[in-house]
Amino acid sequence: MSQLLTIIRPEFFDVFGVFVFAFFIALSLYGMKTKKALPKWTLIVLLTIGILGLIVDGVIVYITYLK
Repeated sequence: MSQLLTIIRPEFFDVFGVFVFAFFIALSLYGMKTKKALPKWTLIVLLTIGILGLIVDGVIVYITYLK
């Protein structure tokens, strides 16, 4: 268990968050385009969460690891 904890460091979750929020954006845009699966208001909420999360997490990753 301790070996797994040394592999998964806090930086992993910062970078992984960028991909998760990008997935939220892609999923909501796909749902809006195909008009399947979920009501429109849930897709708008998911898109908003994705955009705001990507901005916040992207800025954190850029400032902390890329700059």
